[in-house]
Amino acid sequence: MLKGFQEVVFSVSNLEREVDFYQHTLDWKIISESKGDSALKQLWQLEEEVAIEEVLLHNEGDHEGFLRLVQFKNVEQEVIRSGAHAWDSGGIFDINLRVHNIEEMYCTFLRAGWHGYSDPLRYTFGIYDVSEVLLKGPDDITIAIMQRFAPPLEGFEHMKTTSRIFNSSTISRDMKATHDFFINQLGFKMFFQSLGLDRKAGHNVLGFPESMNHEISVPIDIVRPDINNYGSIEYLEPQEISGKDCSQLAYPPNLGILMLRFPVKDAVAYASILEERGVEINSPVKELTIEPYGKMKVFSVRSPDGVWLEFMEIV
Repeated sequence: MLKGFQEVVFSVSNLEREVDFYQHTLDWKIISESKGDSALKQLWQLEEEVAIEEVLLHNEGDHEGFLRLVQFKNVEQEVIRSGAHAWDSGGIFDINLRVHNIEEMYCTFLRAGWHGYSDPLRYTFGIYDVSEVLLKGPDDITIAIMQRFAPPLEGFEHMKTTSRIFNSSTISRDMKATHDFFINQLGFKMFFQSLGLDRKAGHNVLGFPESMNHEISVPIDIVRPDINNYGSIEYLEPQEISGKDCSQLAYPPNLGILMLRFPVKDAVAYASILEERGVEINSPVKELTIEPYGKMKVFSVRSPDGVWLEFMEIV
């Protein structure tokens, strides 16, 4: 019925600048360039005078984990996670990319004007030995880059400068409600779970004050629609520290990481299943053209944290 996300949509203020960064700095390739049609504006609940320009990119050789850059014109916009920290909930917090050498790629991002929540940190995460750093760039978009040391990395044979997008994270205000939404309502499967206890004082990926890091527990769930696919969603809740909630701004045409798009076998049937489970359909099923896929049936829902999710059936 459903697979991991096919693409992530970024709403950007300068399309040309962002295409240049992903194409020439990260070595991604353009798949298609298009303008959003009227049906897309209806799906996104926008006025007809709004203009939409889109560029779809991918890590060459990969057929999923795409990035769609969208620029809106003739409409007012706000930044979804303006000035947000890792303890501020709502919307999509980040996307995850794998790299071969994290120190080199960290410097590449810094030279391009991005800045880190902290410096790269090597740590263990269950059975995984990794190094990771979170970086914030234009439109307050956050990207996590990660280098795997053990166990050996599989399924990323096309990785050159970076990998495809394989995971996306959100900061939850109510972990129990978010868990219920993804597991019991959407029917996603648990891939990884951590209670986030026994944290040490000092340097940490999320940029918490080093003197407080050991006092903060951060439970984490990673879920997938199909346990055998990438395109997972990670939700976490810093439990002893909280900030503002950005969920009320997490919708088109606002700027930032806008949505995740999942391929579904039968959009009408899946929407009906979700309604039976008590999910509110944000945008009902519409037929529209999305390049380069062609005609599609698409609908959207929003998580308790305001995360906009679209489900797409190729007609």
